[in-house]
This record gives sequence, structure tokens and C-alpha cells, in this order.
Amino acid sequence: MQSGNYNEKFYSEIFEKDPDSYYNIQRDKIEKVLELFNSHHGGRILDIGCGDGFISSLIGKKTGAEMHGIDVSSSAIQKAKGSGIKAQSIDIDGKKLPFENGYFDAVFCGDVVEHIFYPDKLLEDVHRILRPGGYIIVTIPNLASWYNRAFLLFGIVPSWVESSSTYTGNPFLKESSGHIRAFTKKSLVGLLKHTNFIPGNIKGSPLVGNGSYSKRKEAIWYKIDKLFSKFPSVASTVIIKAYKQHKR
Repeated sequence: MQSGNYNEKFYSEIFEKDPDSYYNIQRDKIEKVLELFNSHHGGRILDIGCGDGFISSLIGKKTGAEMHGIDVSSSAIQKAKGSGIKAQSIDIDGKKLPFENGYFDAVFCGDVVEHIFYPDKLLEDVHRILRPGGYIIVTIPNLASWYNRAFLLFGIVPSWVESSSTYTGNPFLKESSGHIRAFTKKSLVGLLKHTNFIPGNIKGSPLVGNGSYSKRKEAIWYKIDKLFSKFPSVASTVIIKAYKQHKR
């Protein structure tokens, strides 16, 4: 199965079944992403992997920008359009984005690059569609998070990579994440530089429990994870704001 077909099925199921749970798990990350848009006013912003448009709408309200979105899930795109997002369904893996050079002031790419075969080509094309001085905000699940380092010590497959689409190889994880690529803070910084971006703000973010365990266990987990999130290299999620650099 190609990444586009798999991702469309994977994310269509998320946004059709329980989008609230998905966003609750990510709420700290969303808050930190919005903080990185504090100085942005107006213009056009593209949300790559916009899903049902929930985060796109939050960014639009905060910045006053005209929001555009693309996603592989056609059902999610219909919901995004209903929220006023100029959205279209596109499989971005290895394909050129359908926008003119320098069209956007900023791009948000939240937890997308790990789902595609060619993240380098995507970032190169994002560079093309950004205006001079524009920026991208990228988030990734961190392969080198504090708990993944512990998992590897005990021979357990870390979170965010799986042995197969039906068997994770990790007794603490019940479902596949659908990831093709894996990133650490250092590798994402390297890829951004490789594709002519200048990394700026770097933040870590914790994950919130989804009710799979008791409230007490999830509260303890959250406190520990939030403590480690102060150090992006070992945080659950890495968030980087990077600026377009002129190609040499």
C-alpha cells in the first residue's frame, strides 16, 4: 500500500471516529504552536495535514490570516471547508504543491513529515511557496524521547516506529501510528538546514493521556512528561520554527 492510500485511511478514521480525543492528547503542543504565531498578523498561511481544520481555525483566529489547508483525507477536508478553510485534498508525498512561488507568509506542518516517504522533497517545495522571510513551523514525535531511550535499553521497540502495521512490538502501545520516517530534534534540525531553512525557536511538548489507563497513572505520566518537555531533545514532541533562507 502506498503512503497516500494508507494515510488517507488512517486519518479519515481518526477524524470520523474521535477527533476530540486526538486533539486532547495534543493540546499542550497546540498551545505551544500558537505561541509561535504570536507576532504574525494577516497574510496567508498554509496548514499541511490540516485534517478537519480545527488547528487551522485556531491559527486563523490568532493571526487574522487567510487560512489554506491540504490533507490526504477527503472526508476531513470537507469538514475543514465547513470551518471556512480554503482546503483541498492532496497526496503530498513526492509531489509538487499546487501553489505559486512565494504565495504564503507561513506554513504549519504538524506531525506530517514522519508519515511520508519524501519529507525532503516536501520541505524543498515549502521553501519554494514561502515568500522571502517566511517561515515554517514543524512538529514531530520524538524518537529520542526520555521513555523511548528507556524502551531501547530493555529491547522494546520505541514509540513512533512499529514492527508492522498490525503489531507494534511495544506492549504499551496498542495501535500503529502509521509512521514511515523517524525523527529526533537533531535530525529534524539537520533536515531543515539541508532544505535551506534556518532553525530558530525550538520547543518540547508533552502528551496528554487518552484514557487508556487510570486517571492517576495518566496524571503521574503527564507530570513526568511535562518536566522532560523542558528539554526538547528528550521531549515527547519537538516543535521547530524555521525561516526561509536564500538558496546559495
